[in-house]
Amino acid sequence: MTTLTKEEITKMEEYYYWMGFKSWIPFPKELSEKLLEVYGKEPVLYSWTEQDIHEGARKIIFDYFSNHHSR
Repeated sequence: MTTLTKEEITKMEEYYYWMGFKSWIPFPKELSEKLLEVYGKEPVLYSWTEQDIHEGARKIIFDYFSNHHSR
């Protein structure tokens, strides 16, 4: 069973920091809560893969910052 944890979000923050998105760190509370809401629990009748979580989280993160902040 794979889910997103607060520790994984911290790793994502570090990744984006080193990729040049320094103004994104730390993630705003509402973004972290959204990520945990979507990927913090296994969906019924389905199982997330690590790839599902990371690709889905990437889309949520980029969408959040493109609509709320600039790089």
